[in-house]
Amino acid sequence: MRVEITSLETIESLQFANELNALKMDDQFIIYANMNWVRPFGMLLAACSLRQFRDKYSHIPFYIENNIKKESISYASHMGFFKAVSDKIQFGKEPGEATGNDNYIPITQIDLHQLHKDNIRNGQMIEMGDAIEIKSSELAKILSRENREMHVLITYLIREILRNIPEHADCNKAWICGQYWSNNTAEIAIVDEGIGIKNSLQRNSVYRRYIETDEDAIISAIKAGISQTFQPSKPNPSQRPWANSGFGLYMVSGICKELQGTFCLASGNKYLFINGDSYVELGDTSFKGTAVKMTISTQDLIYSQEIIDKISRQGEKEARTVRNTFKKASIPSKGLMDNNLNRNS
Repeated sequence: MRVEITSLETIESLQFANELNALKMDDQFIIYANMNWVRPFGMLLAACSLRQFRDKYSHIPFYIENNIKKESISYASHMGFFKAVSDKIQFGKEPGEATGNDNYIPITQIDLHQLHKDNIRNGQMIEMGDAIEIKSSELAKILSRENREMHVLITYLIREILRNIPEHADCNKAWICGQYWSNNTAEIAIVDEGIGIKNSLQRNSVYRRYIETDEDAIISAIKAGISQTFQPSKPNPSQRPWANSGFGLYMVSGICKELQGTFCLASGNKYLFINGDSYVELGDTSFKGTAVKMTISTQDLIYSQEIIDKISRQGEKEARTVRNTFKKASIPSKGLMDNNLNRNS
């Protein structure tokens, strides 16, 4: 069977993942990469989906071909797309191999537990959340183009998604990719191959009766205060520095809307796509884990903390009208924990 990839734009990659999952294989499998345009989210989602598909049909011979003359293919190979599918593919750079510059973060895998261990080994006796925030700041510098406020906000966005992974996904590893586009828009994509949002939320018996599908789960996940850790007898998050309050995805999606960007959340067989502050699309996909896309326009970005404060206040107001939610955002959800990152960026 021969399957062609014609685009790795956001919606097209989600559809590709869905179509790929529906295939029944009994012969060799050939992927023809003939993309006209690729983006960080599309590359990450397609690479992970192809790898999951190969694991499902590990007994089937797998081949990948490409139209090397296309600029988009060269870009994808430089970013590590092909070897993210399989390290046996003899084309392009390894994930994380490209140096990166002030325009892009190549496809990179981060072992979050190892990251924390390395910090401790180097004498930094810090919590996992602190280690993730430091790494997020390093990554954000690549896309912030020496803009202090942009650096703070991108650090916050990356940190909020990364810290969800060990807490909720039963997964230690994350994939990340990013690009600063010429229209003053930054795009960050983060993917994990954990248990998915529905399985995470259903661990909490409070939610099982009304979160039955992947669609229920992703819609609930971007609401303020909904978290696997919620307990009716303890409605407020603890005062531990890295307490979870269920505001992470709400904050991230709200910031993207505030800055006229886009936000996409995919898990299981559904995705949710938000474009600007009004357009919302729900559609079918197929992905074992959780994939997040964030874009923000820097045109209207002046004070990052003011935006974070505004969205968190809105979230707390909304959470007060909904049952079974944390009513207050945790300390991390209200900004960066390390003030030095704010001062020195």
